[in-house]
Amino acid sequence: MFNRLLFFVYLLYCFEVGLFLLIFPWLQLWDHNSLLSYFSAPLRDVLLSNYFRGAVSGLGLANLLLGVWEVLRVFVFARQSEGSGDPLRHLES
Repeated sequence: MFNRLLFFVYLLYCFEVGLFLLIFPWLQLWDHNSLLSYFSAPLRDVLLSNYFRGAVSGLGLANLLLGVWEVLRVFVFARQSEGSGDPLRHLES
């Protein structure tokens, strides 16, 4: 039971962080972040560039794909290898 809970917490983490990193760099909050005032002008320009925002969004997309892969691994691949039944059964051990 504890392994199932950890699995679902891990999935929640992957999807939540993935969505945050995918969307947040393109919001106005990213531009008006008070932490940017602590950086020098050239570094601030890099952090506000579309290339850096795209890189952060790419990390978010990678997190989302990791979550989808884990769902597929447990619910599709485990079902194929063990026959029909509870796909989360192998998380019990």
